[in-house]
Amino acid sequence: MRKILKKHKMIVRSKNGKQTSGSTLIDGPFEGLDLPHVSPGANARYMYVELIDAFLFTHPHMDHIAGAVVNTAVNGLTRQKRYAGLPTTIEGLKNHVFNGVIWPNLTDENNGAGMVSYVRLVEGGSPASGEGDSKGYVEVVPGLGVKALGISHGTCMERHPRRGSTPLPSPSHGDNQHLGSPFPNTRMARSDSNASTFDPSVPRLSLSTQTIQCVYNSTAFFIRDTNSGREIIIFGDVEPDSISMLPRNENVWALAAPKIASGHLTAIFIECSYDDSREDDQLFGHMTPSHLMVELKKLADMVARNSDNELRSKAMSPKRKRASNGNNPTPTTKSLRQVSPVRSDSPGRQTVFRSPPKFDQNFARPGRRSAYSGPSKAQAGSKPPSDKAADKSPRPLEGVKIVIAHIKNELDDERDAPDIIRKQLLDLEREAGLGCEFIVSHSGQALYF
Repeated sequence: MRKILKKHKMIVRSKNGKQTSGSTLIDGPFEGLDLPHVSPGANARYMYVELIDAFLFTHPHMDHIAGAVVNTAVNGLTRQKRYAGLPTTIEGLKNHVFNGVIWPNLTDENNGAGMVSYVRLVEGGSPASGEGDSKGYVEVVPGLGVKALGISHGTCMERHPRRGSTPLPSPSHGDNQHLGSPFPNTRMARSDSNASTFDPSVPRLSLSTQTIQCVYNSTAFFIRDTNSGREIIIFGDVEPDSISMLPRNENVWALAAPKIASGHLTAIFIECSYDDSREDDQLFGHMTPSHLMVELKKLADMVARNSDNELRSKAMSPKRKRASNGNNPTPTTKSLRQVSPVRSDSPGRQTVFRSPPKFDQNFARPGRRSAYSGPSKAQAGSKPPSDKAADKSPRPLEGVKIVIAHIKNELDDERDAPDIIRKQLLDLEREAGLGCEFIVSHSGQALYF
């Protein structure tokens, strides 16, 4: 936060020609925000303490949790921070981070200091939360509903205990030689304080472990503005379904497609860690442009089908008079708010710092004539389609912004990873014709949807 504030301009507030305490930011992602201090460091602390209530964790890998964890003990906290995620993510934080070894237990569980409170989200949305379009969304902070879906972030090798009731052979040199190796002896006898000698004829309870391949869980968050109904998706680290042991991206696309078709979901934040020169066996649970485009084609096909079904449904249903109150018909679309309400639970606290640009009030997306099935190959001798024909072709993801995150730069003077990935995505988009816009994210960027 301090680094971002240092990059942007501020006006120091004054009265009668004298400097008073505080400043106002005049550019950057927090433009228009009034702050009580002048130095970037002091203002960064104020923003963390007073303006940030909750964190959403997609998975507990260090590069995704380090900033929040390090700042848990900042001085001046007056209320708990909420750490929200799926139960597997929360258990990872509880058992392997806030455990008194990696980091002090500053949570309100297991006799911790109480600075952090865990929020365990329900996979697929809470059945007891919300109604209608907001069904299943949990308001982790006022005005923003969250629905979490599990996704796959590669595989890992884990040792799982397996109980048995077989006689244990006496330890041998063959067993002991593994003790200093990366693969230690997997046979363990449960100690019996009542037995002074070992009787090999008596079956004893044994614990053996076997190494198996497991899927590492990550999360995709649907985040919904309660007032306007607008939504975005934020993916954690994710691998393509085509090479996954447990493909789950399609579940996300199935939920997203009708929201895109209706115009309510306008942006997807998703990773693309490596360019297409990276081999599949070196992806370690990440995406490349080609893999991402395959995923987006699946989404586009679902969006097109949803649009066609909606058009057919409207064509078949009889016309109905809109309910009216006097002479004023009930509007068919929701009005979009331009400024989120100021929080009233703490003086001076704001939820949004400036008005986003005005949106088109028409939520309905253009109808699609047929389901999208990817680019077709031109037959030999056929003429290329004209520009006018291309303009009329279905573009299922028209207007959807795909924000690319988690790019891993190779630290090579001759290879700029963000630029390479962006160019590869644009080339693939020209061929596929999905209609989406790619945005490569960077620190301090302001995006409005």
